[in-house]
Amino acid sequence: MASKKALRLFFALVPDRAVRAEVARVQARIDSAGRAVPPSNFHVTLAFLGMQPTAVIPDICALAGRLRLEPCRVVMDRVGRFSRAGVMWLGASALPDPLRRFQQDLLATLEAAEIGHDPKPWTFHLTLYSRLRKPFPTLPPVAIEWPIRGFDLVESAAAKKGVEYHSIGHWPAAGQPHSRGRA
Repeated sequence: MASKKALRLFFALVPDRAVRAEVARVQARIDSAGRAVPPSNFHVTLAFLGMQPTAVIPDICALAGRLRLEPCRVVMDRVGRFSRAGVMWLGASALPDPLRRFQQDLLATLEAAEIGHDPKPWTFHLTLYSRLRKPFPTLPPVAIEWPIRGFDLVESAAAKKGVEYHSIGHWPAAGQPHSRGRA
């Protein structure tokens, strides 16, 4: 197999097994004519880098290693929709300050290193469905607590049924063990 010269990359928060299972239970309660995101692909994008040459990945990882994410908790308690994109997502009505600061520090670090990224304003959201073709369903209240214990550099790779996401780097939050328990 020939090695790739560029990869489609993004930094993300990737939920552990327990949070993925809770989100999947919420997703299963939704009557949607859209494409369900597989639980293995659940994530919240922190910064989308797009196509990056493989030669710069060690530099990107070195930058990530210098960042400090404080452990915190997010309660995903909002369901929303990006109408134009046909996306239904799970989000949070309030974000902890350490997470907001970390995301801003990540973007500032990428900019200082002149590493391209999507400049759109950040919205904390975990995509549940794409390609929605029905009116937005009504859901009972949701409250999934997510302990944020680290962040990942993720590759988005084409697969037979859409895309697959592969972590190519993980950095634990300050004081957290390196193990993620994400099996």
